Amino acid sequence: MNVSEMKQVRGGAQASSLCGEGEQLYTCSTSWMSGTVTQGSVCAKSASAAHAAVSKVHMDQGVIRDEVAVVCY
Repeated sequence: MNVSEMKQVRGGAQASSLCGEGEQLYTCSTSWMSGTVTQGSVCAKSASAAHAAVSKVHMDQGVIRDEVAVVCY
């Protein structure tokens, strides 16, 4: 999935017993400079909070420079 395709993703978070109170389970896709796309899930209160959580992990791992885009829905 390229960046323009990722921007077209529609959907929404889902309630999950895995998440804390007030949080929903968001699916986040990351597009990398290498052309690969990875996907994972994160509990958060909003899509922007999910995006921030993913970006923090990428920063902590030292791979944020290789990130092209993150989309959470």
